[in-house]
Amino acid sequence: MSQPNADHTGTPSFEPAAPASATDTVELSEAWQKRFALIERAGGVKMPKLKELNFRERMACNFNLLAAIFGPFYYAAKGMWKRGLAYWGMAFAGILLLELIITLAGFGHVLKGVHYTGAWAALFGMMANRDYYKKVVLHDNGWF
Repeated sequence: MSQPNADHTGTPSFEPAAPASATDTVELSEAWQKRFALIERAGGVKMPKLKELNFRERMACNFNLLAAIFGPFYYAAKGMWKRGLAYWGMAFAGILLLELIITLAGFGHVLKGVHYTGAWAALFGMMANRDYYKKVVLHDNGWF
């Protein structure tokens, strides 16, 4: 948006307003402000410039430990219950399908000691920061 300013002749001139950060209008904790700033530096949700960030910054952008631990409950607490349910359903269906395929292939005995906690944690931990960015900044709180 342009702001009218009077120049030295008294006639108004229009200068473009300074671009604001996408997070300026939202009250966020300092940690979330840093994460959102990193996501913006990485090029937004798709993060095409992610490799320009150092390792620590990439981890802060891409992984959320609390979401990895609490999964759909974390999503519900952040107001993203639809996405939490969708990811839970996809993970559950994927695990069932994987077990079915492995059992039908005759390797069911291999699954006796297998736990899927790592895959579960990775799904929620890797998606949480981007999904919260979508919700807060892009106002997209849909199923995916």
